[in-house]
Amino acid sequence: MSAIQSVNIEDRALKVLFNDGTSIVFEDCWLRDNCRCSMCYDAKIIQRSKHLLDIPDVTINSVEYDASKVLIIWSDNHESIYKADFLSEFEYKTWTNKRRRRPLLWRGKEVANKVPRIHVDKFLGSVEGAEAVFTSIVDYGFALIDGLEVSMEATEKVCKALGGIQHTMFGGMWKVQNNMLHSDTAYTNIPLSPHNDNTYFNEAAGLQIFHCLEHSNGTGGETILVDGFYGASQLKKEYPEDYEFLTKFNVEAEYMEDGHYLRYSAPVIQVDNLKDITQIRFNVFDRAPMAFSSREECRAYYRSLRNLSRYYENPECQLKFKLVPEIAVSVDPSRGGQTIKTGLKELPEPIITIPYRVEIRNSEFTY
Repeated sequence: MSAIQSVNIEDRALKVLFNDGTSIVFEDCWLRDNCRCSMCYDAKIIQRSKHLLDIPDVTINSVEYDASKVLIIWSDNHESIYKADFLSEFEYKTWTNKRRRRPLLWRGKEVANKVPRIHVDKFLGSVEGAEAVFTSIVDYGFALIDGLEVSMEATEKVCKALGGIQHTMFGGMWKVQNNMLHSDTAYTNIPLSPHNDNTYFNEAAGLQIFHCLEHSNGTGGETILVDGFYGASQLKKEYPEDYEFLTKFNVEAEYMEDGHYLRYSAPVIQVDNLKDITQIRFNVFDRAPMAFSSREECRAYYRSLRNLSRYYENPECQLKFKLVPEIAVSVDPSRGGQTIKTGLKELPEPIITIPYRVEIRNSEFTY
């Protein structure tokens, strides 16, 4: 627990010194906005009660404190109490580090023994099982769930436990089969190189689930997973100019079939204000024809995408395994891929919409 050592008013701010030596300066506007009294904050729904425009521009009139809390009396006679543990959370470096992504990068087969297989009953029926699945997704970008019945209904149960099912032009729960139902290579038995799905959506899927219901009269059928963050990190080390280009240049992607035309432009490598990678939007097949501002920009586009592709196409960077009917893989869609070579395939591929980019710290994968 944090304990307050001293409190001082400095102009229109409050300087709080904690017993561990941490010192934080709070502006008076921040303190009034974060008042936790029953008039300013509804603890039942964990939300503020006042609009920002309704918060008066007031000053600190007086302060009282002990080791566990601070009491502020404002110039409009309003009183606010702040607990020491609450205030201590907002030391900037500590607050920022708690929100930074820390995916565990991996290269090829080395990850095989690190990702556990969680039985579906354990996942659906216990906190421990659910925690194991989501931790695997956060750390490595995918999770393996076994013991499933061979049915769409069994797949759907898992999907609902992971989050809401997103309906798109492909449907909600749908099967990927060799029937060309949609204008997409996934509906053939042509091998797919590692890629991200949904690059033509402004918001890519939160999760995707693959559960093989049937693969008969053929060979192959391997799932290929590639750590997109690892590839991008290696590009940054070896080709920093190309990495920088792919974090800034908007690559346009498109999807077309009867009744649908989707298009979106974004950098292939998404980074936040701390320059940490947050998402990979890599799909060489869905790229739309583009115009360039200069010859140099055109050359940089092809050079950087080719250099990034080499990491994802390198067999030493790939984890390969074959899905069998009782096993499903849950993939964060910026990190994994699948290849079915020949024969009949029947594979549910629902998209899961969950508040994942916040709650699970956006552990994106290349797929």
